Amino acid sequence: MIALAIALTGVLGWATISLARHEVKIQVDGKELHHKTFKRTVGDVLTEAGVQVKTIDRVTPDADEKVTDGMKVLVERAFPVYLVADGSIDTIYTTKTSVKDVIELASLSLGEKDRVNPSLDSIVEPDCEIRVTRVVEDTITEQFSIPAASERKADSSLVKGQQRVVREGTPGEGERQIQVVYEDGKEVARKTIQEQVVRAPVSRIVAYGTTSSISRGGNVIRFRKSLQMRATAYGPSTGSYTATGHKVARGMIAVDPRVIPLGTRLYVDGYGYGRALDVGGGHQRQPDRCFSPFRGRVPQVGCSHC
Repeated sequence: MIALAIALTGVLGWATISLARHEVKIQVDGKELHHKTFKRTVGDVLTEAGVQVKTIDRVTPDADEKVTDGMKVLVERAFPVYLVADGSIDTIYTTKTSVKDVIELASLSLGEKDRVNPSLDSIVEPDCEIRVTRVVEDTITEQFSIPAASERKADSSLVKGQQRVVREGTPGEGERQIQVVYEDGKEVARKTIQEQVVRAPVSRIVAYGTTSSISRGGNVIRFRKSLQMRATAYGPSTGSYTATGHKVARGMIAVDPRVIPLGTRLYVDGYGYGRALDVGGGHQRQPDRCFSPFRGRVPQVGCSHC
């Protein structure tokens, strides 16, 4: 009777041990291992099977899960990806996951306008680079000058060729709102979103002559063109003949032929009638030089009419 009890106990003990043994499939490093074990947790099974797992690797199911017969255990090795943001490069170890998950793993916050490349839903690969570009939009205010326009008014009190400033112009002032876009602190774009006039400009008004005749000593002198210039005198000592080959005499006037053609009949206030038969020294754009037997008899300022 005692021997029978011992035998039964041995049979029951063997049955209990047999039921606790499980077969587990382990997928790791591109291989599938079939492992039989009496271990209770996934972590213990991996240790028993000689599979080294780092804390950065991912194990599915979790290492503390209880083992069941036929269980499949997946070990995913962590690999480095490089996160470029805010002027620095951080190395993040992760497994196959999305860009968004990597950014969350790095505790990196994103602004509403920030740009991420690759996109957030992309799956990362070993040694890939994730670049975060900080995008900031700002609105600034700029003042600008509004140039004054110029207006011309006919004035019959002035002879042709003469003009007079009636009113000096004053530039206006404007203000514009500009949207500026910065990427990683550098300006990349700007556009005007609003513009307004703060002070309107005042136009410059210039009166121009329309009269083609003048009265001098009771005589009416008609002309085609009037020039405001300075007239000076020169005498015989400067040469006996003009540039056109005429012997110098009163009424001969030296001009700049680029302004007044040689041969043009002129009337110079304070001097009288004359003709352009000589040229100024150096052929520069000079005022009239009126020949006079006596120097200094021509006014320093006058108006030539031709």
